[in-house]
Amino acid sequence: MTELRLIGGTALAEPEEVKAVPTLRLPPGRHGIPADLVRAHQRLRLLEAAATAVAEQGYGRITAARVTELAGVSSRTFYQHFEDLWACLLAAYETDAARLCEEIEAACAALVEERGPVAEADRRGRATVGIAAALGFLAAEPDVARLLSAEPPPQVAALSGARRDLIERLGALLREVLADPHGATPMPGLERRLIGAALALVSTRAANGDPQRLRDLEPELTELLLASL
Repeated sequence: MTELRLIGGTALAEPEEVKAVPTLRLPPGRHGIPADLVRAHQRLRLLEAAATAVAEQGYGRITAARVTELAGVSSRTFYQHFEDLWACLLAAYETDAARLCEEIEAACAALVEERGPVAEADRRGRATVGIAAALGFLAAEPDVARLLSAEPPPQVAALSGARRDLIERLGALLREVLADPHGATPMPGLERRLIGAALALVSTRAANGDPQRLRDLEPELTELLLASL
């Protein structure tokens, strides 16, 4: 297997595995690293830098120049990967939204695997595990928390659409919990409104720069999202 060896000796695997390793800087000069691995690594650094830039400057003041500076790449490299700043932010948002949902789904699946039918029947227990997993993920990556929870500019339709898609996916997870096994269904659109309110709480808490305060949201979010249970 081809490896991408980074400064400090960290090995970077083939493109499909690149996302699983830290986005360290590539060694300078001639290094013989395959071009596709270099591009994959550059893209990861740009996506990570986009989240950091949003956390630093908000959507209103962010620039492509700041993203490239944080990523440690040239402007030319930036535009080899993305048409413009908003395309980069969209890719970062979609990537991190998928990671968040996968973290929640994995935590709930692990609970069901461990406890079997008992966990399937325990709707509140599954939801609590999912909420804790989401907050743990966001607390560990506060820049991602700011990116995903902050309201994007309404005129950037693609980014607003990505946020709606995230709310829809999280809402579908919540719907599984809120649905009455005896047939009653929640009010139409209730899950989306609850998830929107939860993201607003996360955004407010994330803005203060203390990741631990995100974890402390668990009781409040549990009460908000599971009140109908």
